[in-house]
Amino acid sequence: MPTSSIEPVLLFEPDAAARFGLSRDYLYRLRTDGPRRRNNPQSPLPPGPPYIRIAGRVAYRPEDLTAWLAALASGALYARQSRGRGRPRKVAA
Repeated sequence: MPTSSIEPVLLFEPDAAARFGLSRDYLYRLRTDGPRRRNNPQSPLPPGPPYIRIAGRVAYRPEDLTAWLAALASGALYARQSRGRGRPRKVAA
């Protein structure tokens, strides 16, 4: 019997995290502006992928996740900024 690969219309959060090698916690923080963003508005977290809620569950469209990862890889969505760690530099007079 031939097997066919049917692409799911939606991926719920655990499936999306497993499929793309991300943790559920990471997706949650991207979606909710997690604790690091509340304490630091210049957080190193990029903007999260588009999502929808169905009956209280978070779902993602596979094409949205793929486009989001491609934009991250190209640097279009996110440019990491220095956290300003280390010794302060002297200002030239």
